[in-house]
Amino acid sequence: MKKIEIVKTYVEGNTIRYQVREEKGLGLLQQEVVDLFIRYHGEDYYDLSKCPQSILQLPISLYLLPVTYFYKVELIIPEMDKTLFDQLPVIYDAYSKIYGPFNAEWRGKVTIGKIVKNTPVLDAKYDKVVFFSGGVDACHAGINNSGKRSLLVNIPDIETQAKNEGPLREEKFSLIKSFSKIVDSDWLLISNNFNAQSTKYHEVDTYLRKSLGLNSPAFNFDGWGGIRYIANMCSVAPIAYLSGIKELVMGSSFEQLEDQLFLNLDGAHPDITDSIGFADIRFTEQEGLLVRRSKKVSNVIDWCKKHNVKTKLWACFRDGYTQCGYCGKCVRTQLNILCAGENPIDWGFEGFSETKLAKHISKYKYVESNPCWLWDNIETIDGNKTYPYCNELLHWLKDIGYKEYSAVAKKKAAERAKYSKLRLALSVHRYPHYLYVIISRLIGRK
Repeated sequence: MKKIEIVKTYVEGNTIRYQVREEKGLGLLQQEVVDLFIRYHGEDYYDLSKCPQSILQLPISLYLLPVTYFYKVELIIPEMDKTLFDQLPVIYDAYSKIYGPFNAEWRGKVTIGKIVKNTPVLDAKYDKVVFFSGGVDACHAGINNSGKRSLLVNIPDIETQAKNEGPLREEKFSLIKSFSKIVDSDWLLISNNFNAQSTKYHEVDTYLRKSLGLNSPAFNFDGWGGIRYIANMCSVAPIAYLSGIKELVMGSSFEQLEDQLFLNLDGAHPDITDSIGFADIRFTEQEGLLVRRSKKVSNVIDWCKKHNVKTKLWACFRDGYTQCGYCGKCVRTQLNILCAGENPIDWGFEGFSETKLAKHISKYKYVESNPCWLWDNIETIDGNKTYPYCNELLHWLKDIGYKEYSAVAKKKAAERAKYSKLRLALSVHRYPHYLYVIISRLIGRK
């Protein structure tokens, strides 16, 4: 087996640095030697030098672990926490269940230099981490775990669309600071370059799809990026350990379609979070696991009104200071707010226009690959109620129903896609760009 090895782990102030090396010719990492980091930005200072090496190495170990599920690679880790070591078979089974099943002949192995039983930290500063992105699920988890014993944590780089700088990153920073005041909790923002600088994303994803034939609903939904999602959240492990935290709380993104639960299988599946533990720290049951998105939004709005505060519900991946308003997540969230009888402008959608949103939806430009959110919103609409905003639109949707709307929207989306491809093919002035992209892909350049 060719090897991938964590060769260096050290602390510089608020940063953990790693050096990872692959055996020459393996070609899984972006370079033969990659330098990775995790950086912590918060109001409090954490002395990372007091953290055991087995905990410092935990985030990068979990992040690299899935490589061994699909490649005959030996992953060499200098030190590992004993609780995590004992969980490795359980973690593998959870990923295989959601993304597989995996075949035993694909597997590599993990070689641990030293297994360490870590002693829990006494005099805990916090009881729990509450992961916060600014979205509906995160805000719901935040209001239900408010107070000084909770630490709000935002890790923008867990998203494959994340950028290391720009308006969206600044907005995420602003969101967690403002929300922490609303719920009276401390906050921490964590940045890392794992997604950006570690493995060759497109090559690995293509290999899993074409050579190994992975085609489960979860893999088709979010691919290689989803497999690394929860592992990347464990960038919080050193701070959780130093603070004596016992529980990691994440808002559930799961929904239902009519009476079907857990429809949207992905990297945030409860079976995966349930499988991960280290030291004496575990993920709790995902907050709001059986609460529909429409209900979460109304709960957040009601809580804010009761406490005389306001918060943004940030759903968009656009790199800007305002949300686009027209992507699937933006539209579904604005509908959630409208169904609660509120104006989206007051809850983070500064560019909201009743006329424009109604036109967008009535032309069937709102497309959900998974109709659970469409069903949820339409099911929430009261046919006997007059809504203060977009009343005609909401009743029009209620009359159509989610099945008919979804079918027409998907058909029109396919037609638009065909037209878009034709338009691109006729864009002669773009040919040099297309040629550059093709050549870059062929030679493996990013």
